[in-house]
Amino acid sequence: MNIYIKLIYIFLLSQFTSVLSAQITLDNPSFEGTPADATIPAGWFAATEGTTPDILPGYWGVYEDPEDGESYVGLITRPDGSFESIEQRLKSKLETDVCYTLSLDISHSDTYTGYNKPVHLRMWIADTKSDRQQLIFTSPLITEEEWSHFQIDFTPEKDAYYIIIEAFISDDKISHKGNILIDNLSHIYVCNKA
Repeated sequence: MNIYIKLIYIFLLSQFTSVLSAQITLDNPSFEGTPADATIPAGWFAATEGTTPDILPGYWGVYEDPEDGESYVGLITRPDGSFESIEQRLKSKLETDVCYTLSLDISHSDTYTGYNKPVHLRMWIADTKSDRQQLIFTSPLITEEEWSHFQIDFTPEKDAYYIIIEAFISDDKISHKGNILIDNLSHIYVCNKA
């Protein structure tokens, strides 16, 4: 094999390896599963006591089409101030002072069997399970049934191994029956430095 071809091959292989190492893959980022009530999507687990998310559409009066794949997850808030949240342990750690990016689609249902009021979505990262150490995103109040796409850039203040997604009512509001629908979460990438 010609020395130049070997060098090109080594260069291309090193670039491919570099791209792979710049991605942290998530299990089931699009919340795929058989629609069911009170069911946590595969790859995720409850981050708050009383979390019983729903894999939708098809339950609780929610029939909006998914933005990606065949299903999505619904989280609710309750009048007693409780809320639902899910989390996942990452396959690789998020490193301190490195910029990362991810994206997701969020919607709201006006027909979620009484849990119809709009809420926010929050995302946290942490180095221990079910801990909320660094807030990386708070959505605006989601009122529309159409999917809205959000890109999130964040830099961990310390190494993190967990990501938490939760339904949230802003601090100055009285708790109520609300919902948020989540789909099409991306894997986590190192920010493009270009």
